[in-house]
This record gives sequence, structure tokens and C-alpha cells, in this order.
Amino acid sequence: MSMKMSELVTLTDTTKSTILYYVKEGLLPEPQKPKPNLHLYDESCIEIIKFIKYLQNNFDSSISEIKTMANGGNFNFENGFETVLETLDMLMGSAHQSTYTDKYIYEHYEVTPSELEHYLDIGLLFKRDGAYTSKELEMLEILLNLKNIGIEIDVMKTYVKHARELAKFEVEFTKEFLTKAEDKNAAAKALFDTTLILKPYLFNMHTLKSYQQSEKKL
Repeated sequence: MSMKMSELVTLTDTTKSTILYYVKEGLLPEPQKPKPNLHLYDESCIEIIKFIKYLQNNFDSSISEIKTMANGGNFNFENGFETVLETLDMLMGSAHQSTYTDKYIYEHYEVTPSELEHYLDIGLLFKRDGAYTSKELEMLEILLNLKNIGIEIDVMKTYVKHARELAKFEVEFTKEFLTKAEDKNAAAKALFDTTLILKPYLFNMHTLKSYQQSEKKL
């Protein structure tokens, strides 16, 4: 089934200019042009756009990163989520254009080499291919702000401890789940929904409930 631009805009809640940009970047197929003023888009464009927006919203992926993945030899949008499992490092930031060195951090942030090394050693910060991305700089600013207002770093170690335990569980669960799944692409999508959307929701809502319950006891 083919559709007009106006239909594609409505079905994907995406602006016309964004759709044209995706076409220009080669992420969407060129429309059919049966008449000079009539451009028809393939039905597959709906799922492709949804997939692109999913990566942007949940992985903070740039169009450049998505194009790199899409241009891989074995990639197609029909099994896109299965492919994402194989390119997680890229989508989680290691392919960001802007990277930063230790020297940059020392020059722009009030942090000593020993402090930075400590954050790395205990798992509060991570290097990606020997450098840092803008996400690490954001996390460093949070850590330094906590230090400035007197919150001990030991509190954050509790987060690291539970994060490592949960990560090990998720990895083992993912391996077992994907081994048994008949539709690996649908299974991968379900796993990403769980870890990227459902998990933060549960953590945040349970935290909110705990605050509300503690206020009632005062």
C-alpha cells in the first residue's frame, strides 16, 4: 500500500520536513512519483520512522549513528532491533563525534587526576574507546556537584553495586530469552522496552512512592 505525505505525517506523528530529511539521508526510500505533484510512500516507511524515533528517544542516537548502523552489510529495518543488540556500543555513545580526553577534563573541571581515576575505578564513570563523550561530562558535573554540596561518594557506590548485580541478571536473562525466542527481532524490541522504558519507570515510581510514604509518617 502506498500513501501520500499527509498520511505518513499523521500515521507517524512526524513532520513533513523530518520525513524529507530522512529521505535525503537515505534512511527512507525515495517516493514513487506517478504525477509531478503526487509523491507516494511505501507502507514500510511507517515502521522505519518508528524505529528511527525509537533509537533517537531511547538511545539518544544521532542520524549519523543510525546511518552507520543501517549501512552495515547485514542490516535491514525488518530485523532492526535484533541488529541493535550487535551495535549497542555505537548506539550508547562510543561513536559520538565529540570526544574528550583526560587533559580536557583537568583543564575544564575542578577535578584532580586521582579523583577522576577513582570515579573510573569504582564504576561511576566510563571511558569509551579511551575517551569520554558528552554523557560522561554530564555525569561528571553531577558527581562534582554532589561533592560540592557535601554528599559523600560512598552513597553512589550503592548505586554501582546494585547496577552491577542487575546488569549481570539482565545479561543472563537476555541470553536465555533470545535463545528460546522464535522471533528474535520482536524479542529484542521487548527487551529494550523493558530495560530502557519499563525499568526506569519502575525505579522512579517506587522512589516516588517511598518519598510519599515517608512524608506521611512525619
